[in-house]
Amino acid sequence: MALRPHFQKLVERVRRGPPLAAAVVYPCDRESLQMALSGAFAGYLNPTLVGPEARIRDVAGKSGLDISRLPVIDCADDAPRAAGERAAALARSGHVAALIKGSLSNEDLLGPVADAASGLRTERRLSHAFFLDLPGQPRGLLLADAHMNVTPNLAAKRDIVQNTIQLAIALGISTPNVALLAAMDGPAPAFPSTADAVALKAMAMQGMFRGAVVEGPLAPDSALSAETALARGIKSEVAGHVDVLIGPSMESALMVLRTMLAMGGGLAAGIVLGARIPIVAPGRHDSMEVRMASCVLASLVMAAAAEATPVPVDVTGSPLANDAGARVAA
Repeated sequence: MALRPHFQKLVERVRRGPPLAAAVVYPCDRESLQMALSGAFAGYLNPTLVGPEARIRDVAGKSGLDISRLPVIDCADDAPRAAGERAAALARSGHVAALIKGSLSNEDLLGPVADAASGLRTERRLSHAFFLDLPGQPRGLLLADAHMNVTPNLAAKRDIVQNTIQLAIALGISTPNVALLAAMDGPAPAFPSTADAVALKAMAMQGMFRGAVVEGPLAPDSALSAETALARGIKSEVAGHVDVLIGPSMESALMVLRTMLAMGGGLAAGIVLGARIPIVAPGRHDSMEVRMASCVLASLVMAAAAEATPVPVDVTGSPLANDAGARVAA
């Protein structure tokens, strides 16, 4: 990871804090178990395996992995959905502070979180963001949403922007510069997404996205290059100094993502946002580096949330004990 300079800065921050208490949900494959072991060894994770214990231990044995030191919460029902529900309950009770996807579907993992009775929902919908560490870029970039919301309407885009700004601040970007991407640098009737970008910028001007500079619509090359924007007559604080890229649809965001990675390589680690806890949902073919990097993002999100939460005190002014918080930090 030393070759990822922007990500390495995040790793150094995580190393200064306690490991992230996380439920690895339905880890019935070698990759999920290896991630739990690697995260614990590196000091990033305090993992709890949640799923059918007999099957988990069988996979570990066949894979040559020693999980004897990792706690396992058995789900008598072998169904992946049951593991997702149990993990959501652990998060609700404060026993874990993050969820990590094992060998189950996104629906089985995120469905219990999105349920109204889960206690994990916020007023925002769930969204996804990638952290990109790309060669030649002066800073890390966040890109949303290339993974969850296929054709978001304006309300969904508002939540995506808010979620991603919150992530940027958690990663140490004090005033994120946000570019609302489109095919054109201004309103165009042929591209309805430009109208949404104009509406989102108006929301920003009204103070909805506090702590961030939000501009758009901007074409990707204008957002990434101040020279390109200037040549097109665009006056923008964001152009060439962008921290957050917001795609108008999942398809367009995914095309931006894959184009950037194909042109220069780099790291793309993702995280699900919008719940009371961060959720890591790696793809089936993600490398161990990407999986571990996503856990680092989750750890920083929870650290920022902890810093923003006032510590309760008793009448003498002494901090009160918090059993749930102690378990999370253990």
